[in-house]
Amino acid sequence: MALIAIVAFAVYTGGGLIFGEAFDSALVNGLCYALILAGGTYFTQKRFRRTAARLEQRGQSLIFLRYPNSLPGSLSGVWQMGIATPSPGRIDFQPAVYDELIPSGRSRALTGLLVSPAPARKADRHDNKQAVPFGYQIITLESDGGVIEIAASPGTLQKILESVAPAPS
Repeated sequence: MALIAIVAFAVYTGGGLIFGEAFDSALVNGLCYALILAGGTYFTQKRFRRTAARLEQRGQSLIFLRYPNSLPGSLSGVWQMGIATPSPGRIDFQPAVYDELIPSGRSRALTGLLVSPAPARKADRHDNKQAVPFGYQIITLESDGGVIEIAASPGTLQKILESVAPAPS
């Protein structure tokens, strides 16, 4: 967060000076924007940590789900936040909103899961625009309903992969 504050301060102060703003005004604006961005980042991270701890107690996780091969206008490009309850060969997914995790739709079971051989990728700026937090990773799975992508923290993804992977024979 300190890095975000420093960069925001430098950018806004420098930008103000370049565009002819008085030094003291540019300094105050840079400081205000740095505090706003760093504070917003801090409270967002705090909220996700608190939510993750609450869910961990119940054996659940916060994930974001999308169906990349579905028809345009559906969930092909939109991440849906929800609660995942992994079990062998399946994930029960309950869409939810905000950090209170208020259910926002019908629960559905994602079954017939096979992990794609592609490695996990980091959520990029397009994913982050849709509320997928920085630092989350994305995996691709085959399911009975088609290809799905799951974005979650690295620890959550590892737990999901261990849970849904078929038992060795």
